Amino acid sequence: DTNAYDQDNIQDEASSGESHAGEAMLRLGTMTGPTVWSEFGRLSQEYDVANLGQGFPDWLPPDFAVEALVSATIDSTKQSPHQYTRTAGHPNLVKQLARRYSKHMHRTIDPMNEVSVTVGASQALYLSLQTLVKPGDEVILFEPFFDLYQNQIKLAGGTPVYVPLTFVPYSEENEEVTGGEWILEPEKLEQAISPKTRAIILNSPHNPTGKVFNVSEMQHIADSVIAAGPQCVVISDEVYKYIVHSSPPKDELLGVGSSCPGHVH
Repeated sequence: DTNAYDQDNIQDEASSGESHAGEAMLRLGTMTGPTVWSEFGRLSQEYDVANLGQGFPDWLPPDFAVEALVSATIDSTKQSPHQYTRTAGHPNLVKQLARRYSKHMHRTIDPMNEVSVTVGASQALYLSLQTLVKPGDEVILFEPFFDLYQNQIKLAGGTPVYVPLTFVPYSEENEEVTGGEWILEPEKLEQAISPKTRAIILNSPHNPTGKVFNVSEMQHIADSVIAAGPQCVVISDEVYKYIVHSSPPKDELLGVGSSCPGHVH
C-alpha cells in the first residue's frame, strides 16, 4: 500500500528530525496552504463578484483564429504542422517576433539565436532565473509583486531582496484617500543593491498596482544595475505593456517618446 508506506516515512522523518525532501522542496520550505489563485477562485464562486485575481478572457477567439486552427489540424500534406517543431520556436514564429522586437528595441535581432518561444511567461521567467541565478545570488523585487517571482527565485537557489514601492495619495482631504500613485524611491533601491545582486525583475505596467515606471525611475534602475556590477541584469516581464493607455504625466511634460505609446524602455 503506497499511501501507508508514505505515511510511515513521514512519521519516521518527523520522529527523527530528519528530512528526505529534495533540494527544491528544501529551498521552498514546507509551508502549505491556499494560494492567492485558489482563494480568489473560491471566493468568486461563493459570491456574485467579478474575479480580478486572474486575467483570463471571457470571450471566444475570433473566427479567423478558430478557422486557422481547424485548417491546421486537418492538414494532411507533407508540410503538415503535426510534427515536432524547432525547440526554440517555429521558424516562422521566431522570424515574426524578431521583426517586431527589432523595431521595439531599435536594433536588429537574430531570430535563430536571440529569440526563444516558451510555454507562457511563467516558463520564460523560470528558465531565465534557472539560467542566471546560483545559490548566494540576490534578486531584487519591487514590492508588492506577482507571487510567482519569489518562489522561482528560491527554486534557483537565490535570495529575494525586497524594495517597497511607496504609495502617495493624490490628496488626503478629511483624512479620506480617494486615489494616488505608487513611486519608486531611489534611495531604497540603492540600499538594496550589492555585489551579490544578480538580477532586478522589472514589471511595467506593474502587477498588482498597475503602476507605469516613468523615465526617471527607469534611469535609477539602469544606474543601479551599473552600480551592482557586470553580473547584474534586468529581467523585464512585459506581459502588460500593450495595454498602457498613456505615458506617465511627468514623461508627457518631458516630451519623452517611445516605440510603444505610453511604455518606457
